[in-house]
Amino acid sequence: MVRNNIAAARKQPSESSLKEILSSFWDPNGRVMMAVHRGNWKQAPENSLAAIQYSVVAGADMIEIDVQQTADGVLILMHDETVDRMTNGTGSINEMTFRQLRELRLRQYQGGINQTLTNYSIPTLEEILILIKNKVMINLDKCWDYREQVYEVLLRTGTVSQALFKSTASAAEVQLFLADKIEQPLYMQIIDDSNPEMVQDIDYICAAVQPQAFEICFEDEADERISIEVLDRIKSNHCRIWTNTMWDSICGGHSDIISRVDVSEGWEWHIRRGVNMIQTDDPEGLFAYLNE
Repeated sequence: MVRNNIAAARKQPSESSLKEILSSFWDPNGRVMMAVHRGNWKQAPENSLAAIQYSVVAGADMIEIDVQQTADGVLILMHDETVDRMTNGTGSINEMTFRQLRELRLRQYQGGINQTLTNYSIPTLEEILILIKNKVMINLDKCWDYREQVYEVLLRTGTVSQALFKSTASAAEVQLFLADKIEQPLYMQIIDDSNPEMVQDIDYICAAVQPQAFEICFEDEADERISIEVLDRIKSNHCRIWTNTMWDSICGGHSDIISRVDVSEGWEWHIRRGVNMIQTDDPEGLFAYLNE
């Protein structure tokens, strides 16, 4: 069993304060920000409390997490809809109670039957938010279908200003969610293979929804979604631009992997394009590059 070793992690002296992170986030032309994918899973199980803490240590501005809902309505962290890959159990999360899930143990790194079983349990969204409060921002994935319940947890923990919702939903659907909230949620519009036509509606989306950012996923660098014209239109609407470099198929081959060989074709390619938020599986490498 791998021991829970969060306490052994040393915080880097260069870690940005939340005040500076939020100031940068709200400046659409500000510095390039780093988002860590599913927490720093090369140090601990993805989406675990330890992976989140190690992301803070690695200098993350934002940490992407995946939220699922149990049969009894508890919001927990898990990328898959089942527990099979990441735990010593089997079954669908929405058919299991939180008590059943809490008895399971997470497998190391990105899981799989051959990975070591740790003594980490599946965390709740509330536990994660308490951990990151006043430290870093959070990017909320996989939870658009129960966004209202997520928002209630953000309110309860005082972390609304630190959490970024995102979806591929229509402007009308997003407007309905954002309307009349006690504290205004942050929102990022995703444009990917499921809604490529949205590139024609960027001005309308910005007027109707006022997103803080756009996440662009593209398989080919010739895709209209990542064209200079589209990115300029996003920037002219005072929004940040987010891309993902975890694997080739969502960033036209300009990924973390190529960055280790030729950074000019990896992270630097995105930055030259005008991207100022990068989600990575290599936080130590990207942090070092951005702080050269």
